[in-house]
Order: sequence, then structure tokens, then C-alpha cells
Amino acid sequence: MEDLINSNLLSCFLAVMKHRRLTVAADELCITQPALSKSIQRLEEKLEVQLFDRRQDGMAPTKYALTLARHAYVIRAESDAARAELGILRGGGSGTLAIGIAPLWTVYGLPTAVARLVKQRAQLQVRIVSGVLSTLIPPLLKGDLDVVCTALDFPAQAEIVRKPILTSDHILLAHRRHPLAQLKSVSLAQLAEHRFVGLVGDYHGMERMQRFFALRGHQPPVVRAEATSIEMILSLLATGEFVASLARQWLKRGEPLGLVKIPIRGTFWKFETGIVHRVNPRDPALIEQFERALRAENEGVEHP
Repeated sequence: MEDLINSNLLSCFLAVMKHRRLTVAADELCITQPALSKSIQRLEEKLEVQLFDRRQDGMAPTKYALTLARHAYVIRAESDAARAELGILRGGGSGTLAIGIAPLWTVYGLPTAVARLVKQRAQLQVRIVSGVLSTLIPPLLKGDLDVVCTALDFPAQAEIVRKPILTSDHILLAHRRHPLAQLKSVSLAQLAEHRFVGLVGDYHGMERMQRFFALRGHQPPVVRAEATSIEMILSLLATGEFVASLARQWLKRGEPLGLVKIPIRGTFWKFETGIVHRVNPRDPALIEQFERALRAENEGVEHP
């Protein structure tokens, strides 16, 4: 068998693995279908195995193709990473980093970590996207985001790595003139009678709150207003009409608006939060540097 496959054959193979149809794969690669078919045949000849069964409904991968695919994805990822790292060295600290952040990180560590990072890399371009777990993980898996800062208590996925940085918990916030803020202790039954506000798409957070109430034999409160912006959540709380479950770190930001912690027994949610990235990131060196900057901002910080 000849030595390693060239990158063009590898790209052809991965395109067919992805689409399972020669016409679609050829369109993606901007080559003709006969040229793609010839490349696959050439690859099979090099490896001395049959990679696909040709069927009327498409290309069915054989056990040899499935084995090759595992290695091919790693080869491509390592090649992309090497190219990116060499580009950084050549460009004197350039590159791009797309970061997805859950609400907690808006006020806790991330801004100063990003400032530290761009100071270290003079030409680095950073893009920050706010969201919740359900809106951040899919673009991470697609490659639209390089890293996500979020709560880590979601089901494990083979494609991503989770790295805890700190522990936090959720508390209830409302304006100081809200009826519940006047009480020394608030029961779950009392909470259920009041209007809540939450983030659009925050199914994970809502599930946690519903479970908290259900395990204690109570109906959960109803979310009467939703917003995509955490700042809008704080503004709605400032009207005195709503209650929200937010990470403890938001209390300090809300105090100038008159927001206070509602006294309840226990917490809806205590969780580890940190960074999540793909197993084979586009730029491993940059992800590692970002992680170090973020950890440096949280060294010696007391957590709940």
C-alpha cells in the first residue's frame, strides 16, 4: 500500500461520507461527478479495500470506510489546527475567536479575560455571542463558535470537551418594593402566585425550576414574560412586577436598580460552569490561551 493519502483524496472521501451521494458531494467540492468517482476509486486502489457499496439510493460506507473516517476526521482537524497555529506565528498574534456565553459570564470574569487575551495577541479578532445552553451548543458543534462558557450539567457528547472553572447557584431576584421582598421567608406556595420573567429558549433553566417545585409537591410558577437580553430581564425586574431565577453573580449588577434577593429555603440550581469546546478545535493553542486567561480571573475567588 502506498504511503499516506493526499489531502485531495481525503477531502473527496469525507465529502462522500457526509452526503452519501456523489452528485451532492461533487457540488460541495466544485468538481464533476465523474472526477469525484475517479478519486474514490483511486483511493480504494491505494488502500486495497472497498470503501463504498454503490447502490441506487447512494453510497453506503463499508466497515473499511467507517474505520478510515475516524482517522480522516482527526487528520483534517490536526491539519487545520497546524495551519491556524502557523498562521498565528506568521501573523504575530493574529487569528479569530468566536465565544458563546451564558448570562453568568457576562458579568463574571469573561470581559477581563478577553481584555487580557487581546493584549497578548495584538491582531486577534474576538466575536462574543450571548445565549443560553440550547442556543449555544448547536453552533459550537457546527463550528460557528470556537468555545462556549456555560453551565456544564448537560448530557455528555462525544464531540465536545467540558472543563469546569467555578461553581455557582441560582437565587431569586425581585425589586425591593415587590411584595415578596417584604417577607422574611417566602414559601414555594407564595412564589407560585407571582409572575416570573425568564430568558427566551432557556429550557434547561426552566426544567431545573420545575423539578425543584415538583419534588416538593408544588406547582411551579408561570413565566409571564421572556426576553433575549439579560439587561431587559433586569429592567423588567426593576418595574416591581416580576421575579426571576438568576445566577448569584447578577445580584451585584442588579443592586443599583433596586433588586434584592428573595429569601427562600434552598436553591433552585447549584452547578459547575466553565468552558466547552470541540474535541478537535480549529485553533487548540488559542483555546488553551483563552482558558488560561479565564482561569486567571477566577483564581482565589470564593464560590457558593
